[in-house]
Amino acid sequence: MRKPANIFLLAIIVGALSAAMIYRHLKTMNMEVEAARAAGQHPVTDVVVARDTISIGTRVSPDSLKVVTWPADALPEGAVHDPQEVVGGIARTTIGKNQPVAKTELIAQGAGLLPLMIDEGMRAMSVKVDSVTGVSGFITPNSHVDVIVAATRGEKNDMRSRVIMQNIRVLATGTIIEQKDEKPVEVPTVTLLVTPEQAETLTLATRYDSVRLALRNYRDEELVQTTGTSAAAMFHDEPPAGPVALASNQDTSGSCVPTGPTVEVFLGEKLVLQPMFDDKKHGWARVEGGGA
Repeated sequence: MRKPANIFLLAIIVGALSAAMIYRHLKTMNMEVEAARAAGQHPVTDVVVARDTISIGTRVSPDSLKVVTWPADALPEGAVHDPQEVVGGIARTTIGKNQPVAKTELIAQGAGLLPLMIDEGMRAMSVKVDSVTGVSGFITPNSHVDVIVAATRGEKNDMRSRVIMQNIRVLATGTIIEQKDEKPVEVPTVTLLVTPEQAETLTLATRYDSVRLALRNYRDEELVQTTGTSAAAMFHDEPPAGPVALASNQDTSGSCVPTGPTVEVFLGEKLVLQPMFDDKKHGWARVEGGGA
């Protein structure tokens, strides 16, 4: 009688163990179903983010990136899943720590940095220079210059010169290759930061091939009102009607009238005429007793 009892007890134990295993399996399956259902409601994906803040103009390296899980329905435009898609690019804006790195926030590898330096609403425009127009190479990036143009105008083709722009920032200096006498030559250039309207003016000015740049002091931001000058204003064919005052370091016992070509100059705050050439060659006509 003891043997059947043992068999019955063993059957109960085996049945209990089987039930426990089935329960555990069903519970596991239920958890997996719930997890899948939850994942279906809030799908996630891998996305590349900045490991630390990436400053504007910084080239993106593998060490500056990491991959994290991100809500798939909240990805910013241009976000990437593979770091290699953005490695080597240059940040056009500051990318915060743990912020997704989007392609729209990067300048492609191999592109220049100059676009980053152009303020919104402004334009970059290059002009050809030489040792004279470029102030002997002293113009460098972040210098400020005035732009002067000389051109002929009017029926008499009178040459005129005028400051057309003031306190213009220099973005860059460089060279371009041009053909001269059937040979390639390097031509220095200066790239200026201008408004669209100034770009139009500068384009017209460069057609005269007589654009000059005047270097400014870094601290001097004053804009000066000028009217320009002309060849007719500089050179006077007719002698002045009356005596002309001399500078204070000249002999003023009588007034002098230049007999040759003259030029207007400022002596202190007074505008006077003076000879263009040495007086020993061209002479002065002294007017005795004519007060200055």
